[in-house]
Amino acid sequence: MGVMSQVTVNTTSKDILARCMATEDITVEHRANVDTAYFDTLNRTLCLPVWKDMDNSLYDMLVGHEVSHALHTPADGWEKAVGEGPNSRMRHMFVNVVEDARIERLIKAKFPGLRRDFASAYKNLHDRDLFEIAGKDITDLPLIDRLNLHFKLGLFGLVDVPFSDDEQQYVQRMAETKTFDEVVDLAHELFEMQQEEDKQNENQQVPEGESAEAGAGESGDDGESSSGPSDEGDNEGEDESSGSGDEGDESGEDSGASMTDDTDDGESAESTAGAGESGEGDSSSLEYDDYDNNQNCAGSTQNAFESGVSEMRDETSAEYSYSTLPTANLDNIVVDYPRIEEIWKATATENPNWEQNHYRTVRNDYSASLRNYQNSIKPIVNSMVQHFQMKQAADADKRTSVAKTGILDTVTMINYRWSEDIFLKNETVADGKNHGMVMYLDWSGSMSGILKDTVEQLLVLVEFCRKVGIPYEVYAFSSNLDCPHERYSDAYDQWMKSRPTQYTTTKESDCSPHEFQLYNFLSSRMNKRDYQTATSNLWILCHCASTYGGHPTPNCLSLGCTPLNEAVWCALEQVPAFQSANGVQIVNTVFLTDGEGHGMIRGGWSGRGSKSFVTDKKTKKNYDISRSSFGRSSGETDGLLNMLRDRTGTNLVGIRLHDGKNINHLRWHFDDDALYEELSKQYKKDNFITLDSAYDEYFLVKGDLKVETDALENLDDDASYTRIKNAFMKGGNRKKASRVIANKMVDIFAA
Repeated sequence: MGVMSQVTVNTTSKDILARCMATEDITVEHRANVDTAYFDTLNRTLCLPVWKDMDNSLYDMLVGHEVSHALHTPADGWEKAVGEGPNSRMRHMFVNVVEDARIERLIKAKFPGLRRDFASAYKNLHDRDLFEIAGKDITDLPLIDRLNLHFKLGLFGLVDVPFSDDEQQYVQRMAETKTFDEVVDLAHELFEMQQEEDKQNENQQVPEGESAEAGAGESGDDGESSSGPSDEGDNEGEDESSGSGDEGDESGEDSGASMTDDTDDGESAESTAGAGESGEGDSSSLEYDDYDNNQNCAGSTQNAFESGVSEMRDETSAEYSYSTLPTANLDNIVVDYPRIEEIWKATATENPNWEQNHYRTVRNDYSASLRNYQNSIKPIVNSMVQHFQMKQAADADKRTSVAKTGILDTVTMINYRWSEDIFLKNETVADGKNHGMVMYLDWSGSMSGILKDTVEQLLVLVEFCRKVGIPYEVYAFSSNLDCPHERYSDAYDQWMKSRPTQYTTTKESDCSPHEFQLYNFLSSRMNKRDYQTATSNLWILCHCASTYGGHPTPNCLSLGCTPLNEAVWCALEQVPAFQSANGVQIVNTVFLTDGEGHGMIRGGWSGRGSKSFVTDKKTKKNYDISRSSFGRSSGETDGLLNMLRDRTGTNLVGIRLHDGKNINHLRWHFDDDALYEELSKQYKKDNFITLDSAYDEYFLVKGDLKVETDALENLDDDASYTRIKNAFMKGGNRKKASRVIANKMVDIFAA
């Protein structure tokens, strides 16, 4: 017996393969708790076991087989074809064999590339003697088994299956079945022939002086009879009409015609009651398990094959769970900038001293510091703009085609003596791609220490967008809700009970996101006055959050939890809407945060080797959320980011602000010690590092990294030469680091 080497199969690629073969966006799920593959025709879901010891060819063959059932086997025809009561299992086996030949022929004809996979897969199965024919004379096998072997092994030259001249007609008919009705007719004809043959063999084995009925009555008690199905041959029509429908139901969850159908093991749809009605102790209701007692009865090769495939299931596999996302009600989630201005005005009304005395002075001080900061970042913004324009010019040059017209250029024709370039030219410049930017800012309590630095980085991007005319939106994600009442008051409690829903569920697998808000702090839709007011308010917020005081701010705009994953979920709808509203071709989505968000999908944080997936309802693609690409943290954010990129085509940029001088407390994120040491050195030197992640670019930036235009600004007038030298070198490095980040981001934006 051959042994198949274990090969790690990329199940994600197999999901894509299944959807491509099905020519529709079916959902493909791998589950550890199912024994066999099946197709749910109602929900259009192909469910596959977690298999082991299986190479890519065998995997592709099994997937192709099940997809072909999904495409060609009717969901409502199987139960009627099999019937109920005694012998339903045997009829099931016969229909299974004939239908397998049809659907495999159809899928190979539609996708010729699968022929090699089928040939390789069946060779592997034959080497493992999965059909249990080693040492047997194939000539002695029942016709249905020889037909089964011919269409699964004989077609690929793996075995030579003999047929008599009379039997060749069935080979031909089985090779030409086009419809499921033809399959049923042929299967029933083969089944009746087998019943007659079994009856004749039984009569020949009855001792002299005993009737056939007596012989039949004695069979089944000792398990020695080799003709269990034949006992009910004369009463087949009666048994089909009188058997128990509940106990003989073969439909299961799928079309019923799966290669390893979920009723094939004889446990999920037993027909023992039907057998009892035809005679106590009668073994005519042949369960699949009964093939173990008589390996030569008709259909034994198919039973052995199905049992063998079922045994390939990885019983030690961890649990697989699948979730989907509900529909976001963005109107109840997004707080637009006009509403934010109303919130500020309401807060001013509640604080009568807002524009008087101390608070007016404080606000003026904040406004002055904002102007100073905006002036200080002009050099870096201008550098970004210049770099962006150079990239665009280079791209425009690539898109420019020049053609001579054949018309003399009266200006340059005087150069005819030393140049042949004397004709007018036409320059054609293909349209370039225009860009937009959507930014999401982490508004959680853990950001308090670096929120000011993060907002400063954000404003660099905003000023860049304004300078080059790129449409943009800035949202802060927060767990604090926009409630018109004071928190924890009776009015607040009443409002919480009647608040509008933020999402709509359409499937049982839909997860339950936490309640949160997206505060639209800044937008390219703002006029100049609105922008100045909004920027001033944002500047006050970030400074007050960092110092916990200094100016009255709206309660709902205080720092809360980290609904990062909920923000990505909303971006699935917001990014396409932004792209459509602004007519941009490329959207760059930027997330500024200090780490991971809290989970919102069940199983996203589960361990012990379990696997969790989130399925995109639109693309039907599964995303692994069990593990993050950045070390050992939760992969829920990565899965959602990958979904966002695949669905919208956006460029994803992550900026993670870090307030430490080193990355020691992030050590647990890294599996590779050498990589960690290398990045630690780079962080100390450059004040930032780039990490592999679900983002197209993921920057870990030192939180107090500022754009320094004057390295000597803070030196005393009597500073020594050494201090001046060190300050100049240090400032130059920090300035260089800032420009490297900016230029890297421009490279992404201008791509």
